[in-house]
Parts: sequence; C-alpha cells; structure tokens
Amino acid sequence: MGKLHPLPIPEGRWSVVSVDFIVELPEAHGYDAVMVVVDSMGKRAHFIPTHTTCMAMGAANLYRKHVWKLHGLPDAFISDRGPQFVAEFTRELYRLLGIKLSTSTAYHPQSDGQTERVNQELEQYLRVFCNERQDDWDDLLPEAEFQYNNHVHSATKYTPFMLDTGRNPRMGFEPRPLNSNNETANEFFERMKLAQEEAKAALAKAKDDMARYYDQRRVPAPEYKPGDRVYLDASDIQTTRPSKKLSHRYLGPYTIERQVGPLAYKLRLPRSMSRLHPVFNAVKLRLAPPDPIPGRRARPPPPPTLIDNEEWFDVEDILDSRFFRRKLQYKVKWKGYSYEDASWEPVENVAHACDLVCEFHRRHPEALKQVRGMFFVDPAVLQAARTPVHRGAAP
Repeated sequence: MGKLHPLPIPEGRWSVVSVDFIVELPEAHGYDAVMVVVDSMGKRAHFIPTHTTCMAMGAANLYRKHVWKLHGLPDAFISDRGPQFVAEFTRELYRLLGIKLSTSTAYHPQSDGQTERVNQELEQYLRVFCNERQDDWDDLLPEAEFQYNNHVHSATKYTPFMLDTGRNPRMGFEPRPLNSNNETANEFFERMKLAQEEAKAALAKAKDDMARYYDQRRVPAPEYKPGDRVYLDASDIQTTRPSKKLSHRYLGPYTIERQVGPLAYKLRLPRSMSRLHPVFNAVKLRLAPPDPIPGRRARPPPPPTLIDNEEWFDVEDILDSRFFRRKLQYKVKWKGYSYEDASWEPVENVAHACDLVCEFHRRHPEALKQVRGMFFVDPAVLQAARTPVHRGAAP
C-alpha cells in the first residue's frame, strides 16, 4: 500500500547528500563500522572507517575531515533515524549551517534507498575479498571506494568520477592518447555541462522507471485526517513479550494528530511507548473500524478515586516486571482501560495492590528469583508480594 514518491532531482553536485552507517562489523584495526556518504546527483561515494559507538559529534567530525574539505557544505542531508542524525546537537548544527535535514519515517528504508543500495554493494565487495578472520576489511575500503566510483552507474550512465571531476582516473593500462590541442576551454565547459544535463535526464528516467515498477503491485495509500483512529503494524516494534509469533500483529488503535508529509503521520502514542518516534509511514497504518465488535456497547473508563486530594486509579492486573535503571518496575493494567494504556510503574506505586503483585509472582516465579538475585529490593515490598491484603489502588 502506498505509491512511491521519488525525491526531487538535485540542482548540482554535492548539493544533496545521503549518509548512513554500516555498524557491528568484525573489529579490524580498532574499527567496527563504516560511514557511507553518497552524492545524490553524481552518485560519487566515500567510505569512512569508524566505530559503532560513533554519535552526533563524531559523525560531524568525520564529515568535516573526509567530505567537507573536498566538496563543501550541502544544501540537504538525507538519512535514516539513527541517533547520529536525530540528536539535538545535529539538528542545531544543521540549522546554524543552513542545511535541511531529511530523515526517513520509522521502519521505512525506501526513503533512503540510494545509500541502502550502496551499502549492499560495499558489503558484497568486502564479503568477497576479506580474509578468513575478517579483520582486514578496513584496508579494502580505498579499493572498494575507487571501484564503486569508477564503474558506470545504471541511473546516470556515467561513472561518478566523470560527473564529479570531469574525467576518468588513469588506471595505468590505458592506450596512450593522441596528442591534440584543438579542444578549447569553452568546448570542455559545454561538454561538462552537457554531461550534467544528460545525467539529470537519466536520473529522472530512472526515478520514473523505479516508481512505475514499484507501483505495479501497490494501491494508493488512504488519506487520513487528524482524529482518525488507526492500527499500527507491530512487525518492527520491539516489545517485552517473549515470542514474536504470539504477539499482536497490530497495535492500537491510536489517534492521528497531524500529517507531516505526503505519506507520513504523527500518532498520539500512550506513555508506555514514549521512547518510540511517533511519526510513521502510511504503509504501517491501517484504518480502525468504528465498531470492531458489532453490538458491543463501549463503557467509558471509570473516573479516578480521590484520596487525600490526589487522583488514584484502580489496578486490574499486573502484566510484567522489569528492571529499569536498576529499579524494579511493574507493567500495570488499569481497571476500565485497554491494554494499550498499560504503563510501567515503580514498585512503590503498586504497593497497595499487593494481592495482584503476589498473584503475578505466583504465576511467574522466575520473576521473583530475578528480583532476589540481581538487585537489592526492600524486604517489605517482597513481604507484601507474599501476603494477600485488601486490593488497593495505584496512581
């Protein structure tokens, strides 16, 4: 679902740059990752060895040392939603430099398909030529970069070297060229200009072909409006449930807050999913029916109970437990609310619902062993978990 919307054709070389990281490679001379930078116009690429732990400041320094000194600043960056690109430091730096940051929506790699394709070619090259222990791939990066930039690109019909520098590099085994002084500077300029125009036309045709083949088996995505309720595809979302096969295929329904792009929407997610970026592509959404179970009358959630002028909500069930920042938490299902509204609460917030905590640990004794063995927990809390008392409420 969802037609392809190709990115605009760049105005010139290195005006639009796509950046990505290949991470968690075998360690080679201290490196375990590659920063891939590709010019969207001429398709020239740079492969820079780095580390998986490289963050926003490190990525900016790598670009300055290896790309900026050769090509200057771009007008726009295209990237995924890696921590190196969505950090506050990166956004503020790009704002000061006048660079537009274009990040893909969550779990939708088509937005940065160019760099993803380059990554595949680089990985294939290293897979073929690295040694048995795979600890020399960093020494192969210069050859891989030269090989990639010196082959005719399927979209532009030119080599990236030719479009970026105006000539193909000398290999050492070419036939000796004939000496000629008839070519003028103007002819050379016109030839370079014509090459760029042909490259732009070839890129436009390639994008049209790509969109046509992409759209053959797809239907237009529905247009959602603010306030619509949609289900969210859960295939790429990590949950605390042990088995992916037995987990929900769709989460929600959630309310759409606003449209942020042609196929991107911002959702109003519950507090338990606050760490997840709330913008998703339309292919990850499905309209929720207004009445999923005909004839059922929906009951409004009960109001909170006022205790000492504070609002408390009744606990219906304890679903799970975990350690977060070395503190014990329980996932609470609130009475009258859906499972999507369940939230992680510190242990002191469920101390009044000790019978439910006790029942949870009886059903899952391994959770209580983890509490005992890994961290120190107040013995009174454990004792409360063993002693059934009157069901209380948690905030």
